[in-house]
Amino acid sequence: MFLAGSGLLDAPLTNALEELYDKVQGSPRIELNLVKKAAEFGKKAHQGQTRKNGGPYFLHPVRVAIRAADFDLDTTTIIAGLLHDVLEDTPFSKTQVAAEFGETVASLTEALTKVKESKNLTLYKIFQLGRVDFRVILLKLLDRLDNLSDLEALPRARQRAICAETLTIYCEVAHGLGLLEIEEELRSLVFKKLYPRRHKQLLQALSKLYGERIDAVNKIKETIFQCLSPGLALRVLPIFVKSQEYLQHIGEIDRILDSLIIEVASPIQCYQALGEIHTHLRSIPLTIRDFISNPKANGWRGLTSKVMVQGEQVQLQFVTSEFQKSNRKGMIPLVQNGIYQSDSIQQFLQLYLDVAGDSVRLEDVFRYDKGRRIQVLTPAADVVELRYGATILDFAFMVHSQLGLRCLGGKIEGIRYPRNKILEEGMIVEVITGEHVHPAPDWKSMVVMPKARRELLKYFKPH
Repeated sequence: MFLAGSGLLDAPLTNALEELYDKVQGSPRIELNLVKKAAEFGKKAHQGQTRKNGGPYFLHPVRVAIRAADFDLDTTTIIAGLLHDVLEDTPFSKTQVAAEFGETVASLTEALTKVKESKNLTLYKIFQLGRVDFRVILLKLLDRLDNLSDLEALPRARQRAICAETLTIYCEVAHGLGLLEIEEELRSLVFKKLYPRRHKQLLQALSKLYGERIDAVNKIKETIFQCLSPGLALRVLPIFVKSQEYLQHIGEIDRILDSLIIEVASPIQCYQALGEIHTHLRSIPLTIRDFISNPKANGWRGLTSKVMVQGEQVQLQFVTSEFQKSNRKGMIPLVQNGIYQSDSIQQFLQLYLDVAGDSVRLEDVFRYDKGRRIQVLTPAADVVELRYGATILDFAFMVHSQLGLRCLGGKIEGIRYPRNKILEEGMIVEVITGEHVHPAPDWKSMVVMPKARRELLKYFKPH
């Protein structure tokens, strides 16, 4: 997204650099002299390049670094943000970057460099290297956030393509990694860029509805407080519906309250608060979910349920203060503590690596995330997350590819079922295999998980 330009250092770039230095100055985790050195290096490397809107190109990497600083990330991550386009768009090499800033910065920068031949291969490389150091993924998301902020200079068709890719890939990645704040900002920017007039109208409609409904929301909060023992809840926080949630909504906008967060001091008090509220209010059947003992794949922890309050169904989330903080920031606290690998994050990224290929459309890779998800257990109590409608065969492939290819069926509570048995929340499944079992073409109709479908397509592919 750059053109040859005059190389003039304009006020926006100067102001952005000053903002970056102000943010990191005094931080115990930041070496300001290295950040300034990287900024000078990047400015020199991108000299004469401009964005499509005519501004200096280096303004974009500086803004990515500012976003990294906003999350209180380390020196290496901020420098990699400043230099993430150097290898792709300038004559400088990985060796030169490594000589100036070390192998880690050079590796992060190289990981974010596009594979010009294929968008699929670019993402594959990012996810593969992200399993080793997931700062690669985080920087890519911050890069996409900034690119969305100035799409106006691009042709409308290109804008739509970038927004569509953001929704189908990057929003799902952010969600899968628990980066809910980044996901919400991505969705909001997409809505604003795709449908600016509708976005403005919707904000006005939501503001009007808020004025009409805030008294009712406060009564709901008061009712919840009255159900709890004094001092049990640190706070009851209403979460209001955001404009991007209506991106594909058809019909009247009649809801302003998304959920209520009941924040308590300890995990055991989450269960206590749920019990007290369910003692006083009618619960909606089959809505209690325990994500404390079995966290979601993206790391979200807490309890959830729905109850009737003041004649309305209200979604409740029971969390501790620590849960509430980590539930929205995902892997960012890990990066802040110098941890750049995680089993749960590696498992999520493996989803893409397992199903990626020339025959798979990018938008299909994470499609299963959009549906309802269930948690099923192995006999050893390991949790496997599946899409609603998944079968024993899906489960077998998610545990191990060879287990799926040899799957006869499974046992649930001692009862044997065929491989196409649809699973339900909380089932404990023991996969039964046969040495002489081989996949048949009709197996493809028994699976809904991308990994299972991919493995079957590979099996039937002509050699």
